[in-house]
Amino acid sequence: MASGHVHSRLPTKRPTRARGPGADATAFTPIVGRDGELGLLREQLADPSVRLLTMTGPAGVGKTRLALALAEDLHGPYERLDLAGHDRAGTVLDALAAAAVPGRLVIVDQGEHFTEALAAGLPRLLADRPETRVLLVSREPLHLYGERVLRVPPLARVASLELFRQRAVAVRPDFSLNGGVRAEAARLCELLDDLPLAIEFAAARLKLFRPAELLDRLRDGQDVLYGGPTLSHHASMRAAIGWSHDRLTGPEQAAISALALRDGVFSPADDPELAPEIIETLVDKNLLVPMPSVDGEPRFRMLNVVRAFTRALDAPPVTPSRPRPPAPSLTPREQEVAMLVAQGLTNRQIAGRLGIAEWTAVNHVRNVMRKLNCTSRVNVASWVLRDGAVAAAD
Repeated sequence: MASGHVHSRLPTKRPTRARGPGADATAFTPIVGRDGELGLLREQLADPSVRLLTMTGPAGVGKTRLALALAEDLHGPYERLDLAGHDRAGTVLDALAAAAVPGRLVIVDQGEHFTEALAAGLPRLLADRPETRVLLVSREPLHLYGERVLRVPPLARVASLELFRQRAVAVRPDFSLNGGVRAEAARLCELLDDLPLAIEFAAARLKLFRPAELLDRLRDGQDVLYGGPTLSHHASMRAAIGWSHDRLTGPEQAAISALALRDGVFSPADDPELAPEIIETLVDKNLLVPMPSVDGEPRFRMLNVVRAFTRALDAPPVTPSRPRPPAPSLTPREQEVAMLVAQGLTNRQIAGRLGIAEWTAVNHVRNVMRKLNCTSRVNVASWVLRDGAVAAAD
């Protein structure tokens, strides 16, 4: 058998929990706010036509935790294969074949590490072993025929607050959500997109900071979302998001940088320059989250943690010892346009905001980029954040 984290289960009473990075903690911490998702998973796996069920979602949404809770809930034998322990596609397929015991559910965790190998090998494996079912845990689907996909959403706010309270009490037994602390914790959960792992990382910092101080540090872009292997196989939220970002193509990274300048929900129609296939890829990789459509028009938003990561990545390095270059002379209107560009508005939206023609807005943006010697709207935003407050013409 190829080396890897393959864990057999005997059909005795109920399976022992799988071991691995962050898995031991699940043995004594109850899952919070996932009854609906567990019900959907049970319903899908009860359907004999479902051979491959892929559970996707952004980093930190709790996919692994949910899969293990499901395995416990099913009271049956299962195998767990953690692909993070492999470095070659060949060993992945060998380990998967060894784990595919007839009549047992195979949980393949962290499938995003080997999507190409899985897409190539799973169809043959499932065809050869008709009694095998696979629950794939991955940040993106395989796009195989017959694959069922279940997207795990962030927690509901009530569940987020309860998770925060539980993890906070673990490090500060006197912690409670009384008075203004509840509002601070709710705002914290909102900034963290109600992602369970981000909430756990933040709660672990309560050993040193009050919730209000954590809020200030998050708003300032300081990294407080880390925790090590006792919490997760992710060392930090930045590391988890960075793994996905590093695997994007150049055009996809450019699109993420442009979208990070926006706040709130957007539609592809807001920016015709964004290729639909790039948006689709970013949604598949769970860097953009689908939102309810309006009048049939699809809408999406970027998670706050992804936006903060991207903005920090694109920010120019701080070199306080270097003299500040002379500020370019922008007219008051150009200064206003630069601020709107930094907010992520398109040329059409800038025109609507300022009550000018769209072609006028286009010319203003071009003049701003020329005067600032910027080659992209991301560069304009970086300039505004760094120098914009002092650069208006007298």
